[in-house]
Amino acid sequence: MISLLAAHAPRLDRACKRIAKRGGEAVLIDGTLIPIVRRTGRANRLNYSGIHRRHGLHFLALTDEKGHLVWISAARLGRTHDITAARRDHILTHLRTAGLGALADLGFLGLDDNPDHP
Repeated sequence: MISLLAAHAPRLDRACKRIAKRGGEAVLIDGTLIPIVRRTGRANRLNYSGIHRRHGLHFLALTDEKGHLVWISAARLGRTHDITAARRDHILTHLRTAGLGALADLGFLGLDDNPDHP
């Protein structure tokens, strides 16, 4: 069932191109923690988010300028920071390729270290 849903989910590059094709200029990006029930054992400690003080799974979400969800990342460990997840998904590369800008919160401060392409 999950593989069927994943097959229909849009890829990040295609989602960015679709927004640019519709005339969009920017996307909104944010990370969120989906709470989970804590299991015992050392392996589950990686799902603990110190910021939220609870266990969960971390996701990045991209919306268009109207707030419609266009892409969501794969689940990551709850301790993953927004900027780390964005770098692993190469979000800046996809946005620049599509010619889009992004609005984000302070969790992404420092993501764009290239002053030539703000």
